Amino acid sequence: MGTIVDTSTLISLAKIGVLEILKKLKGHLSVPDSVYEEAVTVGEEKGLADATVIKNFISNHNIKVFTVKQDSINRLRQITNKTLTKGDEAVIALAIQESAKEVITNDDGLGRIAMSMGYKVIASPDLLFAGLKSGLIDYKNYESFLKNLVIENRITSAIAEIYIMEGGICQRLKSL
Repeated sequence: MGTIVDTSTLISLAKIGVLEILKKLKGHLSVPDSVYEEAVTVGEEKGLADATVIKNFISNHNIKVFTVKQDSINRLRQITNKTLTKGDEAVIALAIQESAKEVITNDDGLGRIAMSMGYKVIASPDLLFAGLKSGLIDYKNYESFLKNLVIENRITSAIAEIYIMEGGICQRLKSL
């Protein structure tokens, strides 16, 4: 029982240099092999530096890369009755297969489907906020990371503004 991570989250956190927060906040992380292929193998073929960062992170932290079994995919297809992208299908099918409790994704569609199936859904800004609350990240870096997610087109400025306001409130409450 753990947490399944999707491609968008791995890329987002690699782009802003905070992949480590995944391991610090979440104990048991898993990725489907199709997510690994998309984030690492295809990324390295395209010469993307993020791909090597993600590959090293997965290797150095013994993050499990699973092959999704066809029966898990079939069960998902029966439950959702929707056509999903290969990566989205693999993430949720792996969550079913491994009895995961959480799915980490920045993809709204995948997040809605996972939530409707009873999984706790976490996005990159949620991880950053948890890092701020736990003291892993100071407010200045928290705000900078959120702004960088906007610059990298990983979240909208409206979402960043909401999290920045929440982070400010959190900081003020800590100082009381």
